[in-house]
Amino acid sequence: MFKPAFAAVLVASCCSVVAEDSVEHISIYANRTATPQQEVLASVTVLERDDIVARQASDLPALLAQLPGINLSRDGGRGQTAGIYIRGGNTGHSLVLIDGVRSGSATLGYKSLSMLPMELIERIEVVRGPRAALYGSDALAGVIAITTRRSKAVELNANVGSYGQAGTDISVSHSAEQLTLHASAGVSRADGFNVRKDLDADKDGSNQKYIKVAADYQTTVGQFSAQADVNSGFYQFDTSYGVEDEADTLNRAYLLGWQHQLGQWQHQALLSRTLDSEATFGPGSRSPFVTGRDEFSYQAASDLTDNLSFLAGVNWYHEQVDKSVTAYEQTSRINRAVFTGVNYQLNALQLEAAVRRDLINQYGGQNTWQLAAAYQLAEHWLVRASRGTAFKAPTFNDLYYPGYANPGLKPEESESDEIAVSYRNAGLVVQLAWFDRDVTNLIQGVEQAENVLLATIEGIEFSVEQQWQQFSSTFAYTWLDTENASTGKMLARRPENSINWRGSYDADKWSAFVTADYQSTTYQGMDWATGADLPLAPSHTVWGFGVSYMVNTALTVRARVDNLFDKDYYTSDSYTVAGTNFGISLSYSPR
Repeated sequence: MFKPAFAAVLVASCCSVVAEDSVEHISIYANRTATPQQEVLASVTVLERDDIVARQASDLPALLAQLPGINLSRDGGRGQTAGIYIRGGNTGHSLVLIDGVRSGSATLGYKSLSMLPMELIERIEVVRGPRAALYGSDALAGVIAITTRRSKAVELNANVGSYGQAGTDISVSHSAEQLTLHASAGVSRADGFNVRKDLDADKDGSNQKYIKVAADYQTTVGQFSAQADVNSGFYQFDTSYGVEDEADTLNRAYLLGWQHQLGQWQHQALLSRTLDSEATFGPGSRSPFVTGRDEFSYQAASDLTDNLSFLAGVNWYHEQVDKSVTAYEQTSRINRAVFTGVNYQLNALQLEAAVRRDLINQYGGQNTWQLAAAYQLAEHWLVRASRGTAFKAPTFNDLYYPGYANPGLKPEESESDEIAVSYRNAGLVVQLAWFDRDVTNLIQGVEQAENVLLATIEGIEFSVEQQWQQFSSTFAYTWLDTENASTGKMLARRPENSINWRGSYDADKWSAFVTADYQSTTYQGMDWATGADLPLAPSHTVWGFGVSYMVNTALTVRARVDNLFDKDYYTSDSYTVAGTNFGISLSYSPR
């Protein structure tokens, strides 16, 4: 239950810290335009490349799990399936954008992040809370926006670690007058460990290789860009559903972009094609799925006056099942949308509104909206409130997969509220947010997909970012209260309490950090074979440690230890997680 007095004590105690330097981050995706993070009327976390490298996370799910409002469940280790839950929402309730493009399988309805190389990521922006009024389907719980690397210099990296992990990558760049070329390529592999000791007694490893090429060309009528990404590999897994224990993956993305400043108007257009392929196989069986998405978006934005800014655009995408082991009744659908947003600021008051209309050829129209207001209480204090709606269209599996399909499904819909207060000075940021979301027509099922009447999610996020001389720390606490109204039970794999802490020290040539991540006892859902509840996952705290040393201006050595005290725990029933493990990496970039 929300306790204002307790929250006020926490905020006041943290604001007593004397702090100095800070770095201003820019949000690009929360409002679809570049906005200083402190001016965004939503809960946003931005990680730049330096932040990502300094954290030395083993993979992308592990990195995201360190952020406020996000928890993680893993079916094993590196490469295996991981569930990302933003503010208690399902994995499919978070829209993943890669370089501004909607990503993910049309049959599954979400993007698997376990096989997305960390070495390819330049920037991550996480928006917590609905953003369907600007992005449409899937953005019920939030948006994870990933920008891939466009290195401005030659950079070579190599790493090794526990469980047979090893990898290397290279990035290069070349500029000639108006033309800039970028390229990145890398490979990695891991032997892994046995993720289900009750099943096959084998190690479950992974293998991956990727390449990206991009070009930017500046002209008098704007900047044109082109990009191609190919990411392939495989991962092994254990499941009680069958003998299949390996999956080949192939993800491809092709982008053409244009942006131009014409008078007071900023124009942007993006055309893309993405293909997601996965084939699971075992002795005598192979199950391929290939889905594709063609997308076009255009938007125009302008500061109409000193106080009023305006945004409007269109979005079109066509999803299709290109190949499947089974026949789907329908294999394609088209979504067309228009959206607009305004932001008005008068002295200490800031108002924001956005609305979007989606037309899906299977459902007709879907309207979403977002309203927000903020007031500057004092020089460092801001209070804000927002309300928004969102939806998620059923996936091709939900609608058409034989034996499971339900063509009569309705889209999932939600209405969310948020009230937050924040304090910012030169080196201290404290934020406290209360959020509440009702999800109607929630889709779930065992033998057949069905709409659940209602699911409720309420929670509190409290975070502190502090910088004092060479010391810095981040602290995030999240409380969740979830319920499936049809059963009265909690939503599975959402811990009621979670804490993430990271403390670091930076010297001239070296730095070090310590991390601690805590999750309370967690409901794991129901055993569908017996109808009984699965055992609760026990509470746990996992510690980590890392160091970095700059040998010279070109070479840096980094080392980390995860699960420092070899904690035996799990976040997904019956699946083992990694014990104490280490990693060492070298980065070389001649200046």
